[in-house]
Amino acid sequence: MVTPPGSVTCLACCLVLVVGCATDPAGCRAPLGDRGVTPARVASGMADPGERVSWGGTLVAARNLERSTELEMVGFPLDDCGRVRRGAGTVGRFIVVCPGYLETADLPPGTEITATGPIVGLREGRVGEAAYRFPLLRDPRPRVWRADGAAGYPSAGWPGISIGVGGGSGWRGGGIGIIF
Repeated sequence: MVTPPGSVTCLACCLVLVVGCATDPAGCRAPLGDRGVTPARVASGMADPGERVSWGGTLVAARNLERSTELEMVGFPLDDCGRVRRGAGTVGRFIVVCPGYLETADLPPGTEITATGPIVGLREGRVGEAAYRFPLLRDPRPRVWRADGAAGYPSAGWPGISIGVGGGSGWRGGGIGIIF
């Protein structure tokens, strides 16, 4: 069988696309916000509201409000992929404010979450009987980590985007598709 000259080039291009677009199955993506500013520093007044940070931790409680969902978190340092490092000491508590509705039934206590966005203020609250100042971090789509290390986003009615590359054999098949 003779292979048409163009098909070798096409196959090579497809392989480059597939390898170039491959993502780490664990969702490794470096956090975009400042990781040097901790919730404890913000709560003590040592950092300014408005600063963009990346914080992660384990979920304590999730509350649906009229216009947003709030996730109360115990903060931990993040690794280079933005994953929560539970073995490290805590860095303070904080609340992630997610505009709109998130299904809190999908977010049980202990869920690991990473959020990136601006600090939008402080709120007085309580941890048990102790008074506590919670920094508020706004993130419309925090990353929720599954036990297998993969990252996802909580369902909230936002459109999902998926890009795929297909292939075929011979003179037929193949294609590129975008799904919203």
